[in-house]
Amino acid sequence: MSQPQEPTKRPLSASPSPPNKRARTDQPDNSSQHYDLPDEISYRAVADKYAELKPYLVSESSQRSTIDFKNPDAVRVLNQALLSVYFDLRIHLPSNSLCPTIANRLNYIKWLSASIIPELTPGPLTGLDIGTGASCIYPLLGARYLPQCKFVGTDINEESVAIASQNVDQNELHDRIKVFLNTDRHTTLPLDALEFPLPNADIEGSNFAFCMCNPPFYESIDERLRLRQMKRGAPSLNTIAKDDELYTDGGEESFLSRLVDESVLCAKRIKWYTTMVGKKNTLALLKTKLRGAGAKQVRDGVLIQGRTTRWVLAWSFFGQSRFCLDSPQTLSECMTWFGATIKEMNIDAVPVEDQGYDYIGGGNWLLCTAMERTWTRKWRRQVKSVGVELNDAELGPALRFRASVTSAGSSDNASSICLSLEPGFESSDLMGLYNNLRRKLQPS
Repeated sequence: MSQPQEPTKRPLSASPSPPNKRARTDQPDNSSQHYDLPDEISYRAVADKYAELKPYLVSESSQRSTIDFKNPDAVRVLNQALLSVYFDLRIHLPSNSLCPTIANRLNYIKWLSASIIPELTPGPLTGLDIGTGASCIYPLLGARYLPQCKFVGTDINEESVAIASQNVDQNELHDRIKVFLNTDRHTTLPLDALEFPLPNADIEGSNFAFCMCNPPFYESIDERLRLRQMKRGAPSLNTIAKDDELYTDGGEESFLSRLVDESVLCAKRIKWYTTMVGKKNTLALLKTKLRGAGAKQVRDGVLIQGRTTRWVLAWSFFGQSRFCLDSPQTLSECMTWFGATIKEMNIDAVPVEDQGYDYIGGGNWLLCTAMERTWTRKWRRQVKSVGVELNDAELGPALRFRASVTSAGSSDNASSICLSLEPGFESSDLMGLYNNLRRKLQPS
């Protein structure tokens, strides 16, 4: 009698990470979804359901098998097998096109599911995938994992668009996914292009609920090789892709800066703009740029897949930017209380003189900066668990806002605190601080 097989750790698809490293994200998985990758995968069990994988199995022991991740054919067939077995998707992955990392792509979709989609109006949604590639991986995975969503995928490569369309058709998803050839290589958001399949605007005037993007990360092959040499250990994956899938003039920073510029022009036609980011310094630069571009909400997340770290950046031109709180205290008492309270929260405040700043009722404004979200339960739990503050200073402050304390009406025993969000910071963070102050001020 043969011994039971020991499950092999998740292979991480095209990721250069070893098979015993589990992926993690800073958002919880949506376990209620039917289509998903399990935490552990037996390659032999997958090969039993997808026979084309069997020739690529490499035996590690009598119970375990793996594949050679340096063999691009083996990686491509493995990804096809994973998509077939776990997502009921049959796709063609050309040998000259980028072979997508299934787990990494799925983590991006899970992040959207946990961090963006719950804030959108319930009902059918449409997402835009920028640079969908021949695999059309994001729309296809999204159609399975996000049943309420439809997708439009764009690409500048005619061959990739043709193969992506075939992948959509052979999975009978043409009613949920449209693929568009973007002939303007200088435009990332071709919403006004001729024959672009633009969805109908919703009640708030948006055409898309969100967009997503996996940009070319490198400026040149030299940059790619230099960054590869900086990594610890030899790469375990031989990545093959078209040049426009890996390289772009100016690298990811230039590409994504253009995306930010175009998002300012499109503004509320897309409710949430999102993208994958490959370098932490690019993330910091983009967040600074967005704060100057007038984004009402900016948030980011981290996706860690073995030895590979990617970030997700999201921004929106929707969002409440001002919150006012009534206080039963006199103006003097309220100013003293507010100053002491934000000091306890490690929020720095400096007076500002800005006569052009719009606030009915006047008052002296304070510019307040929080490096940590000290008012949240999550922060307190993390500090208690780890014992140190966890903000990444390289990414700048967590929240910046202006605050003013004024008399409320004609009463001497009432005052008002107004909190006004600075551009490029998260509306929900300011709302959380507002609710914390409200509970402190009115504990009953």
